[in-house]
Amino acid sequence: MLSHCFAEKRYIMSKESKFLSILADMAWGTADNQDFQAKEMNSSKLTELILWLEGLAVYNRFNYEEKLRNKGKGSLKLKTVGEQGEGLLCQVKLFPSIGEGKITDNYLDNGELRMYREMTNEQGILEKSYPAGLYHLEITKGSEYPVYYQKLVIETDRTTTVLRKLAPIVNLREKGWYSGDLHHHSIYSSPVYGGTDPVVESPREVSQSMRASGLTFGALSDHHNTLNHADWEQTGTEEFTPLVSKEISTSNGHVMSLGVKEDIIYQIPDDKHRNDKYLREEFIRITDCIREAGGLSQINHPRDHSRAISWNPAFNDIISIFDTMEIWNGSNPMYPGTTNHKAFHFWLDLLERGIYLPATAGSDTHNILANDYILLYGKIRWLENLIRDCRLELPEGIRPLSESFLSLCKKELTVFEKWAKSNLGSGGVRTYVYLAGEKTELNLLDSLRKGRSYLTNGPVLIPDIEGTYPGSTYKLHKKTADINLKLLSNRPLERVNLYRNGNMKELISLKETSDINGCFDYSFTLSEYSLEEVCWIFFQAESDCTNMAITNPIFIERVEEL
Repeated sequence: MLSHCFAEKRYIMSKESKFLSILADMAWGTADNQDFQAKEMNSSKLTELILWLEGLAVYNRFNYEEKLRNKGKGSLKLKTVGEQGEGLLCQVKLFPSIGEGKITDNYLDNGELRMYREMTNEQGILEKSYPAGLYHLEITKGSEYPVYYQKLVIETDRTTTVLRKLAPIVNLREKGWYSGDLHHHSIYSSPVYGGTDPVVESPREVSQSMRASGLTFGALSDHHNTLNHADWEQTGTEEFTPLVSKEISTSNGHVMSLGVKEDIIYQIPDDKHRNDKYLREEFIRITDCIREAGGLSQINHPRDHSRAISWNPAFNDIISIFDTMEIWNGSNPMYPGTTNHKAFHFWLDLLERGIYLPATAGSDTHNILANDYILLYGKIRWLENLIRDCRLELPEGIRPLSESFLSLCKKELTVFEKWAKSNLGSGGVRTYVYLAGEKTELNLLDSLRKGRSYLTNGPVLIPDIEGTYPGSTYKLHKKTADINLKLLSNRPLERVNLYRNGNMKELISLKETSDINGCFDYSFTLSEYSLEEVCWIFFQAESDCTNMAITNPIFIERVEEL
């Protein structure tokens, strides 16, 4: 299966490996201690199993064919407008469905990963042809707008017209909060410009994709060069601030250079000169260069599987040379066992040790259409169904592993489908930054350095202790204080996790509430909360990995009364 899925383009094999490694990580992260097969699962073993299962299927004369839909095409003419009737740039997703499917919490559950991710233009218009059939239409514009769903039928040689007015559920810009994607790629990361990634979108297309997702700033962080800078700066508008950046490749991690026009290069040594002393000095040199140029240095995806792009734990003693850490990378979910989950706990461990690197999130999008995994997903579902329907006779020795595979399909693959449909693409995960002044590149970088921010793939989560926000220090004059949580979401939430020093975690279950104009308001106050032994505190709100927010910590300083 894998060979004839992607054999023609070698670079896509990395996407395939990424997909399978995510599934294996998720299975490992949630496996029962008695499920030894799942505990030993990794992408290599999963690949071998899938290849073997497909070989068995072909031997039994079962061949995978993509589900064919009506060959005829029809047109969709969609317009999205704001409160005053003005055209509104929005994100549009179309989910083709053979059956009805089931919508739960604004998520279409139909066992398929098929979707078309589109955007309306600056006038709020999308006109395009699609295969005729039944669709579920989703219109979104980030955290501050409701999610709009509608069933529609596209008929052959006919035009289906949709007009939708969207009103925000909250305007965070009025309160000084701005959302951005700090990790995104364009065609300048591709082999056309000396890169290695198969990206085709121009900087202008990336900007449109970010703004359609409701973002007000963004970093275009291509590999290997800074050739995107001129094009990217030209995408600036009154609403959108482009940040120049570069993702610097090293042999022990990826370093983000934010706000620096200079092309800073990490000099990777040959094998003869490769040693820890040299590698450490190179990290220190490039972060010094970034700082001297007025920029921000960030370590990206520090717990990736690939050694070349993952931070080397042997260098943890110099981790504080960085200004920020990307703990939530949009290429995989924040789910037990995943590299994001490990990065989150690495960051938490550093906090416990007194090392504070403000956390950030970035989508790491290489494909704004977000259609990378559709074929492989469909083939795995096909094999699952063959096994469940007892159409493949499995030898005794492989049955335990096949049971783990079926369990993975039932649980992790279903979660993956939901995550991919809702979170893949520009701004799928974003960083909200608080600014006291004007939205400029300088002020954005300053707030990121201080951690005046929270990370989200959906909810609005803004905690304050009597007016003190994340990244700042609250001066405690007594043993207790009121903690306010502004918590809004366009999809239901279930709980808030409160983290504080000493490896303390407190779970607060949220009361079920109804949405008002597409907004679920879970805001509450922890009155007279004891802060006597607290040095820092931060919050996480979630329903699952597709609807979650994480704040940076608020620090507590005790002030003795005179």
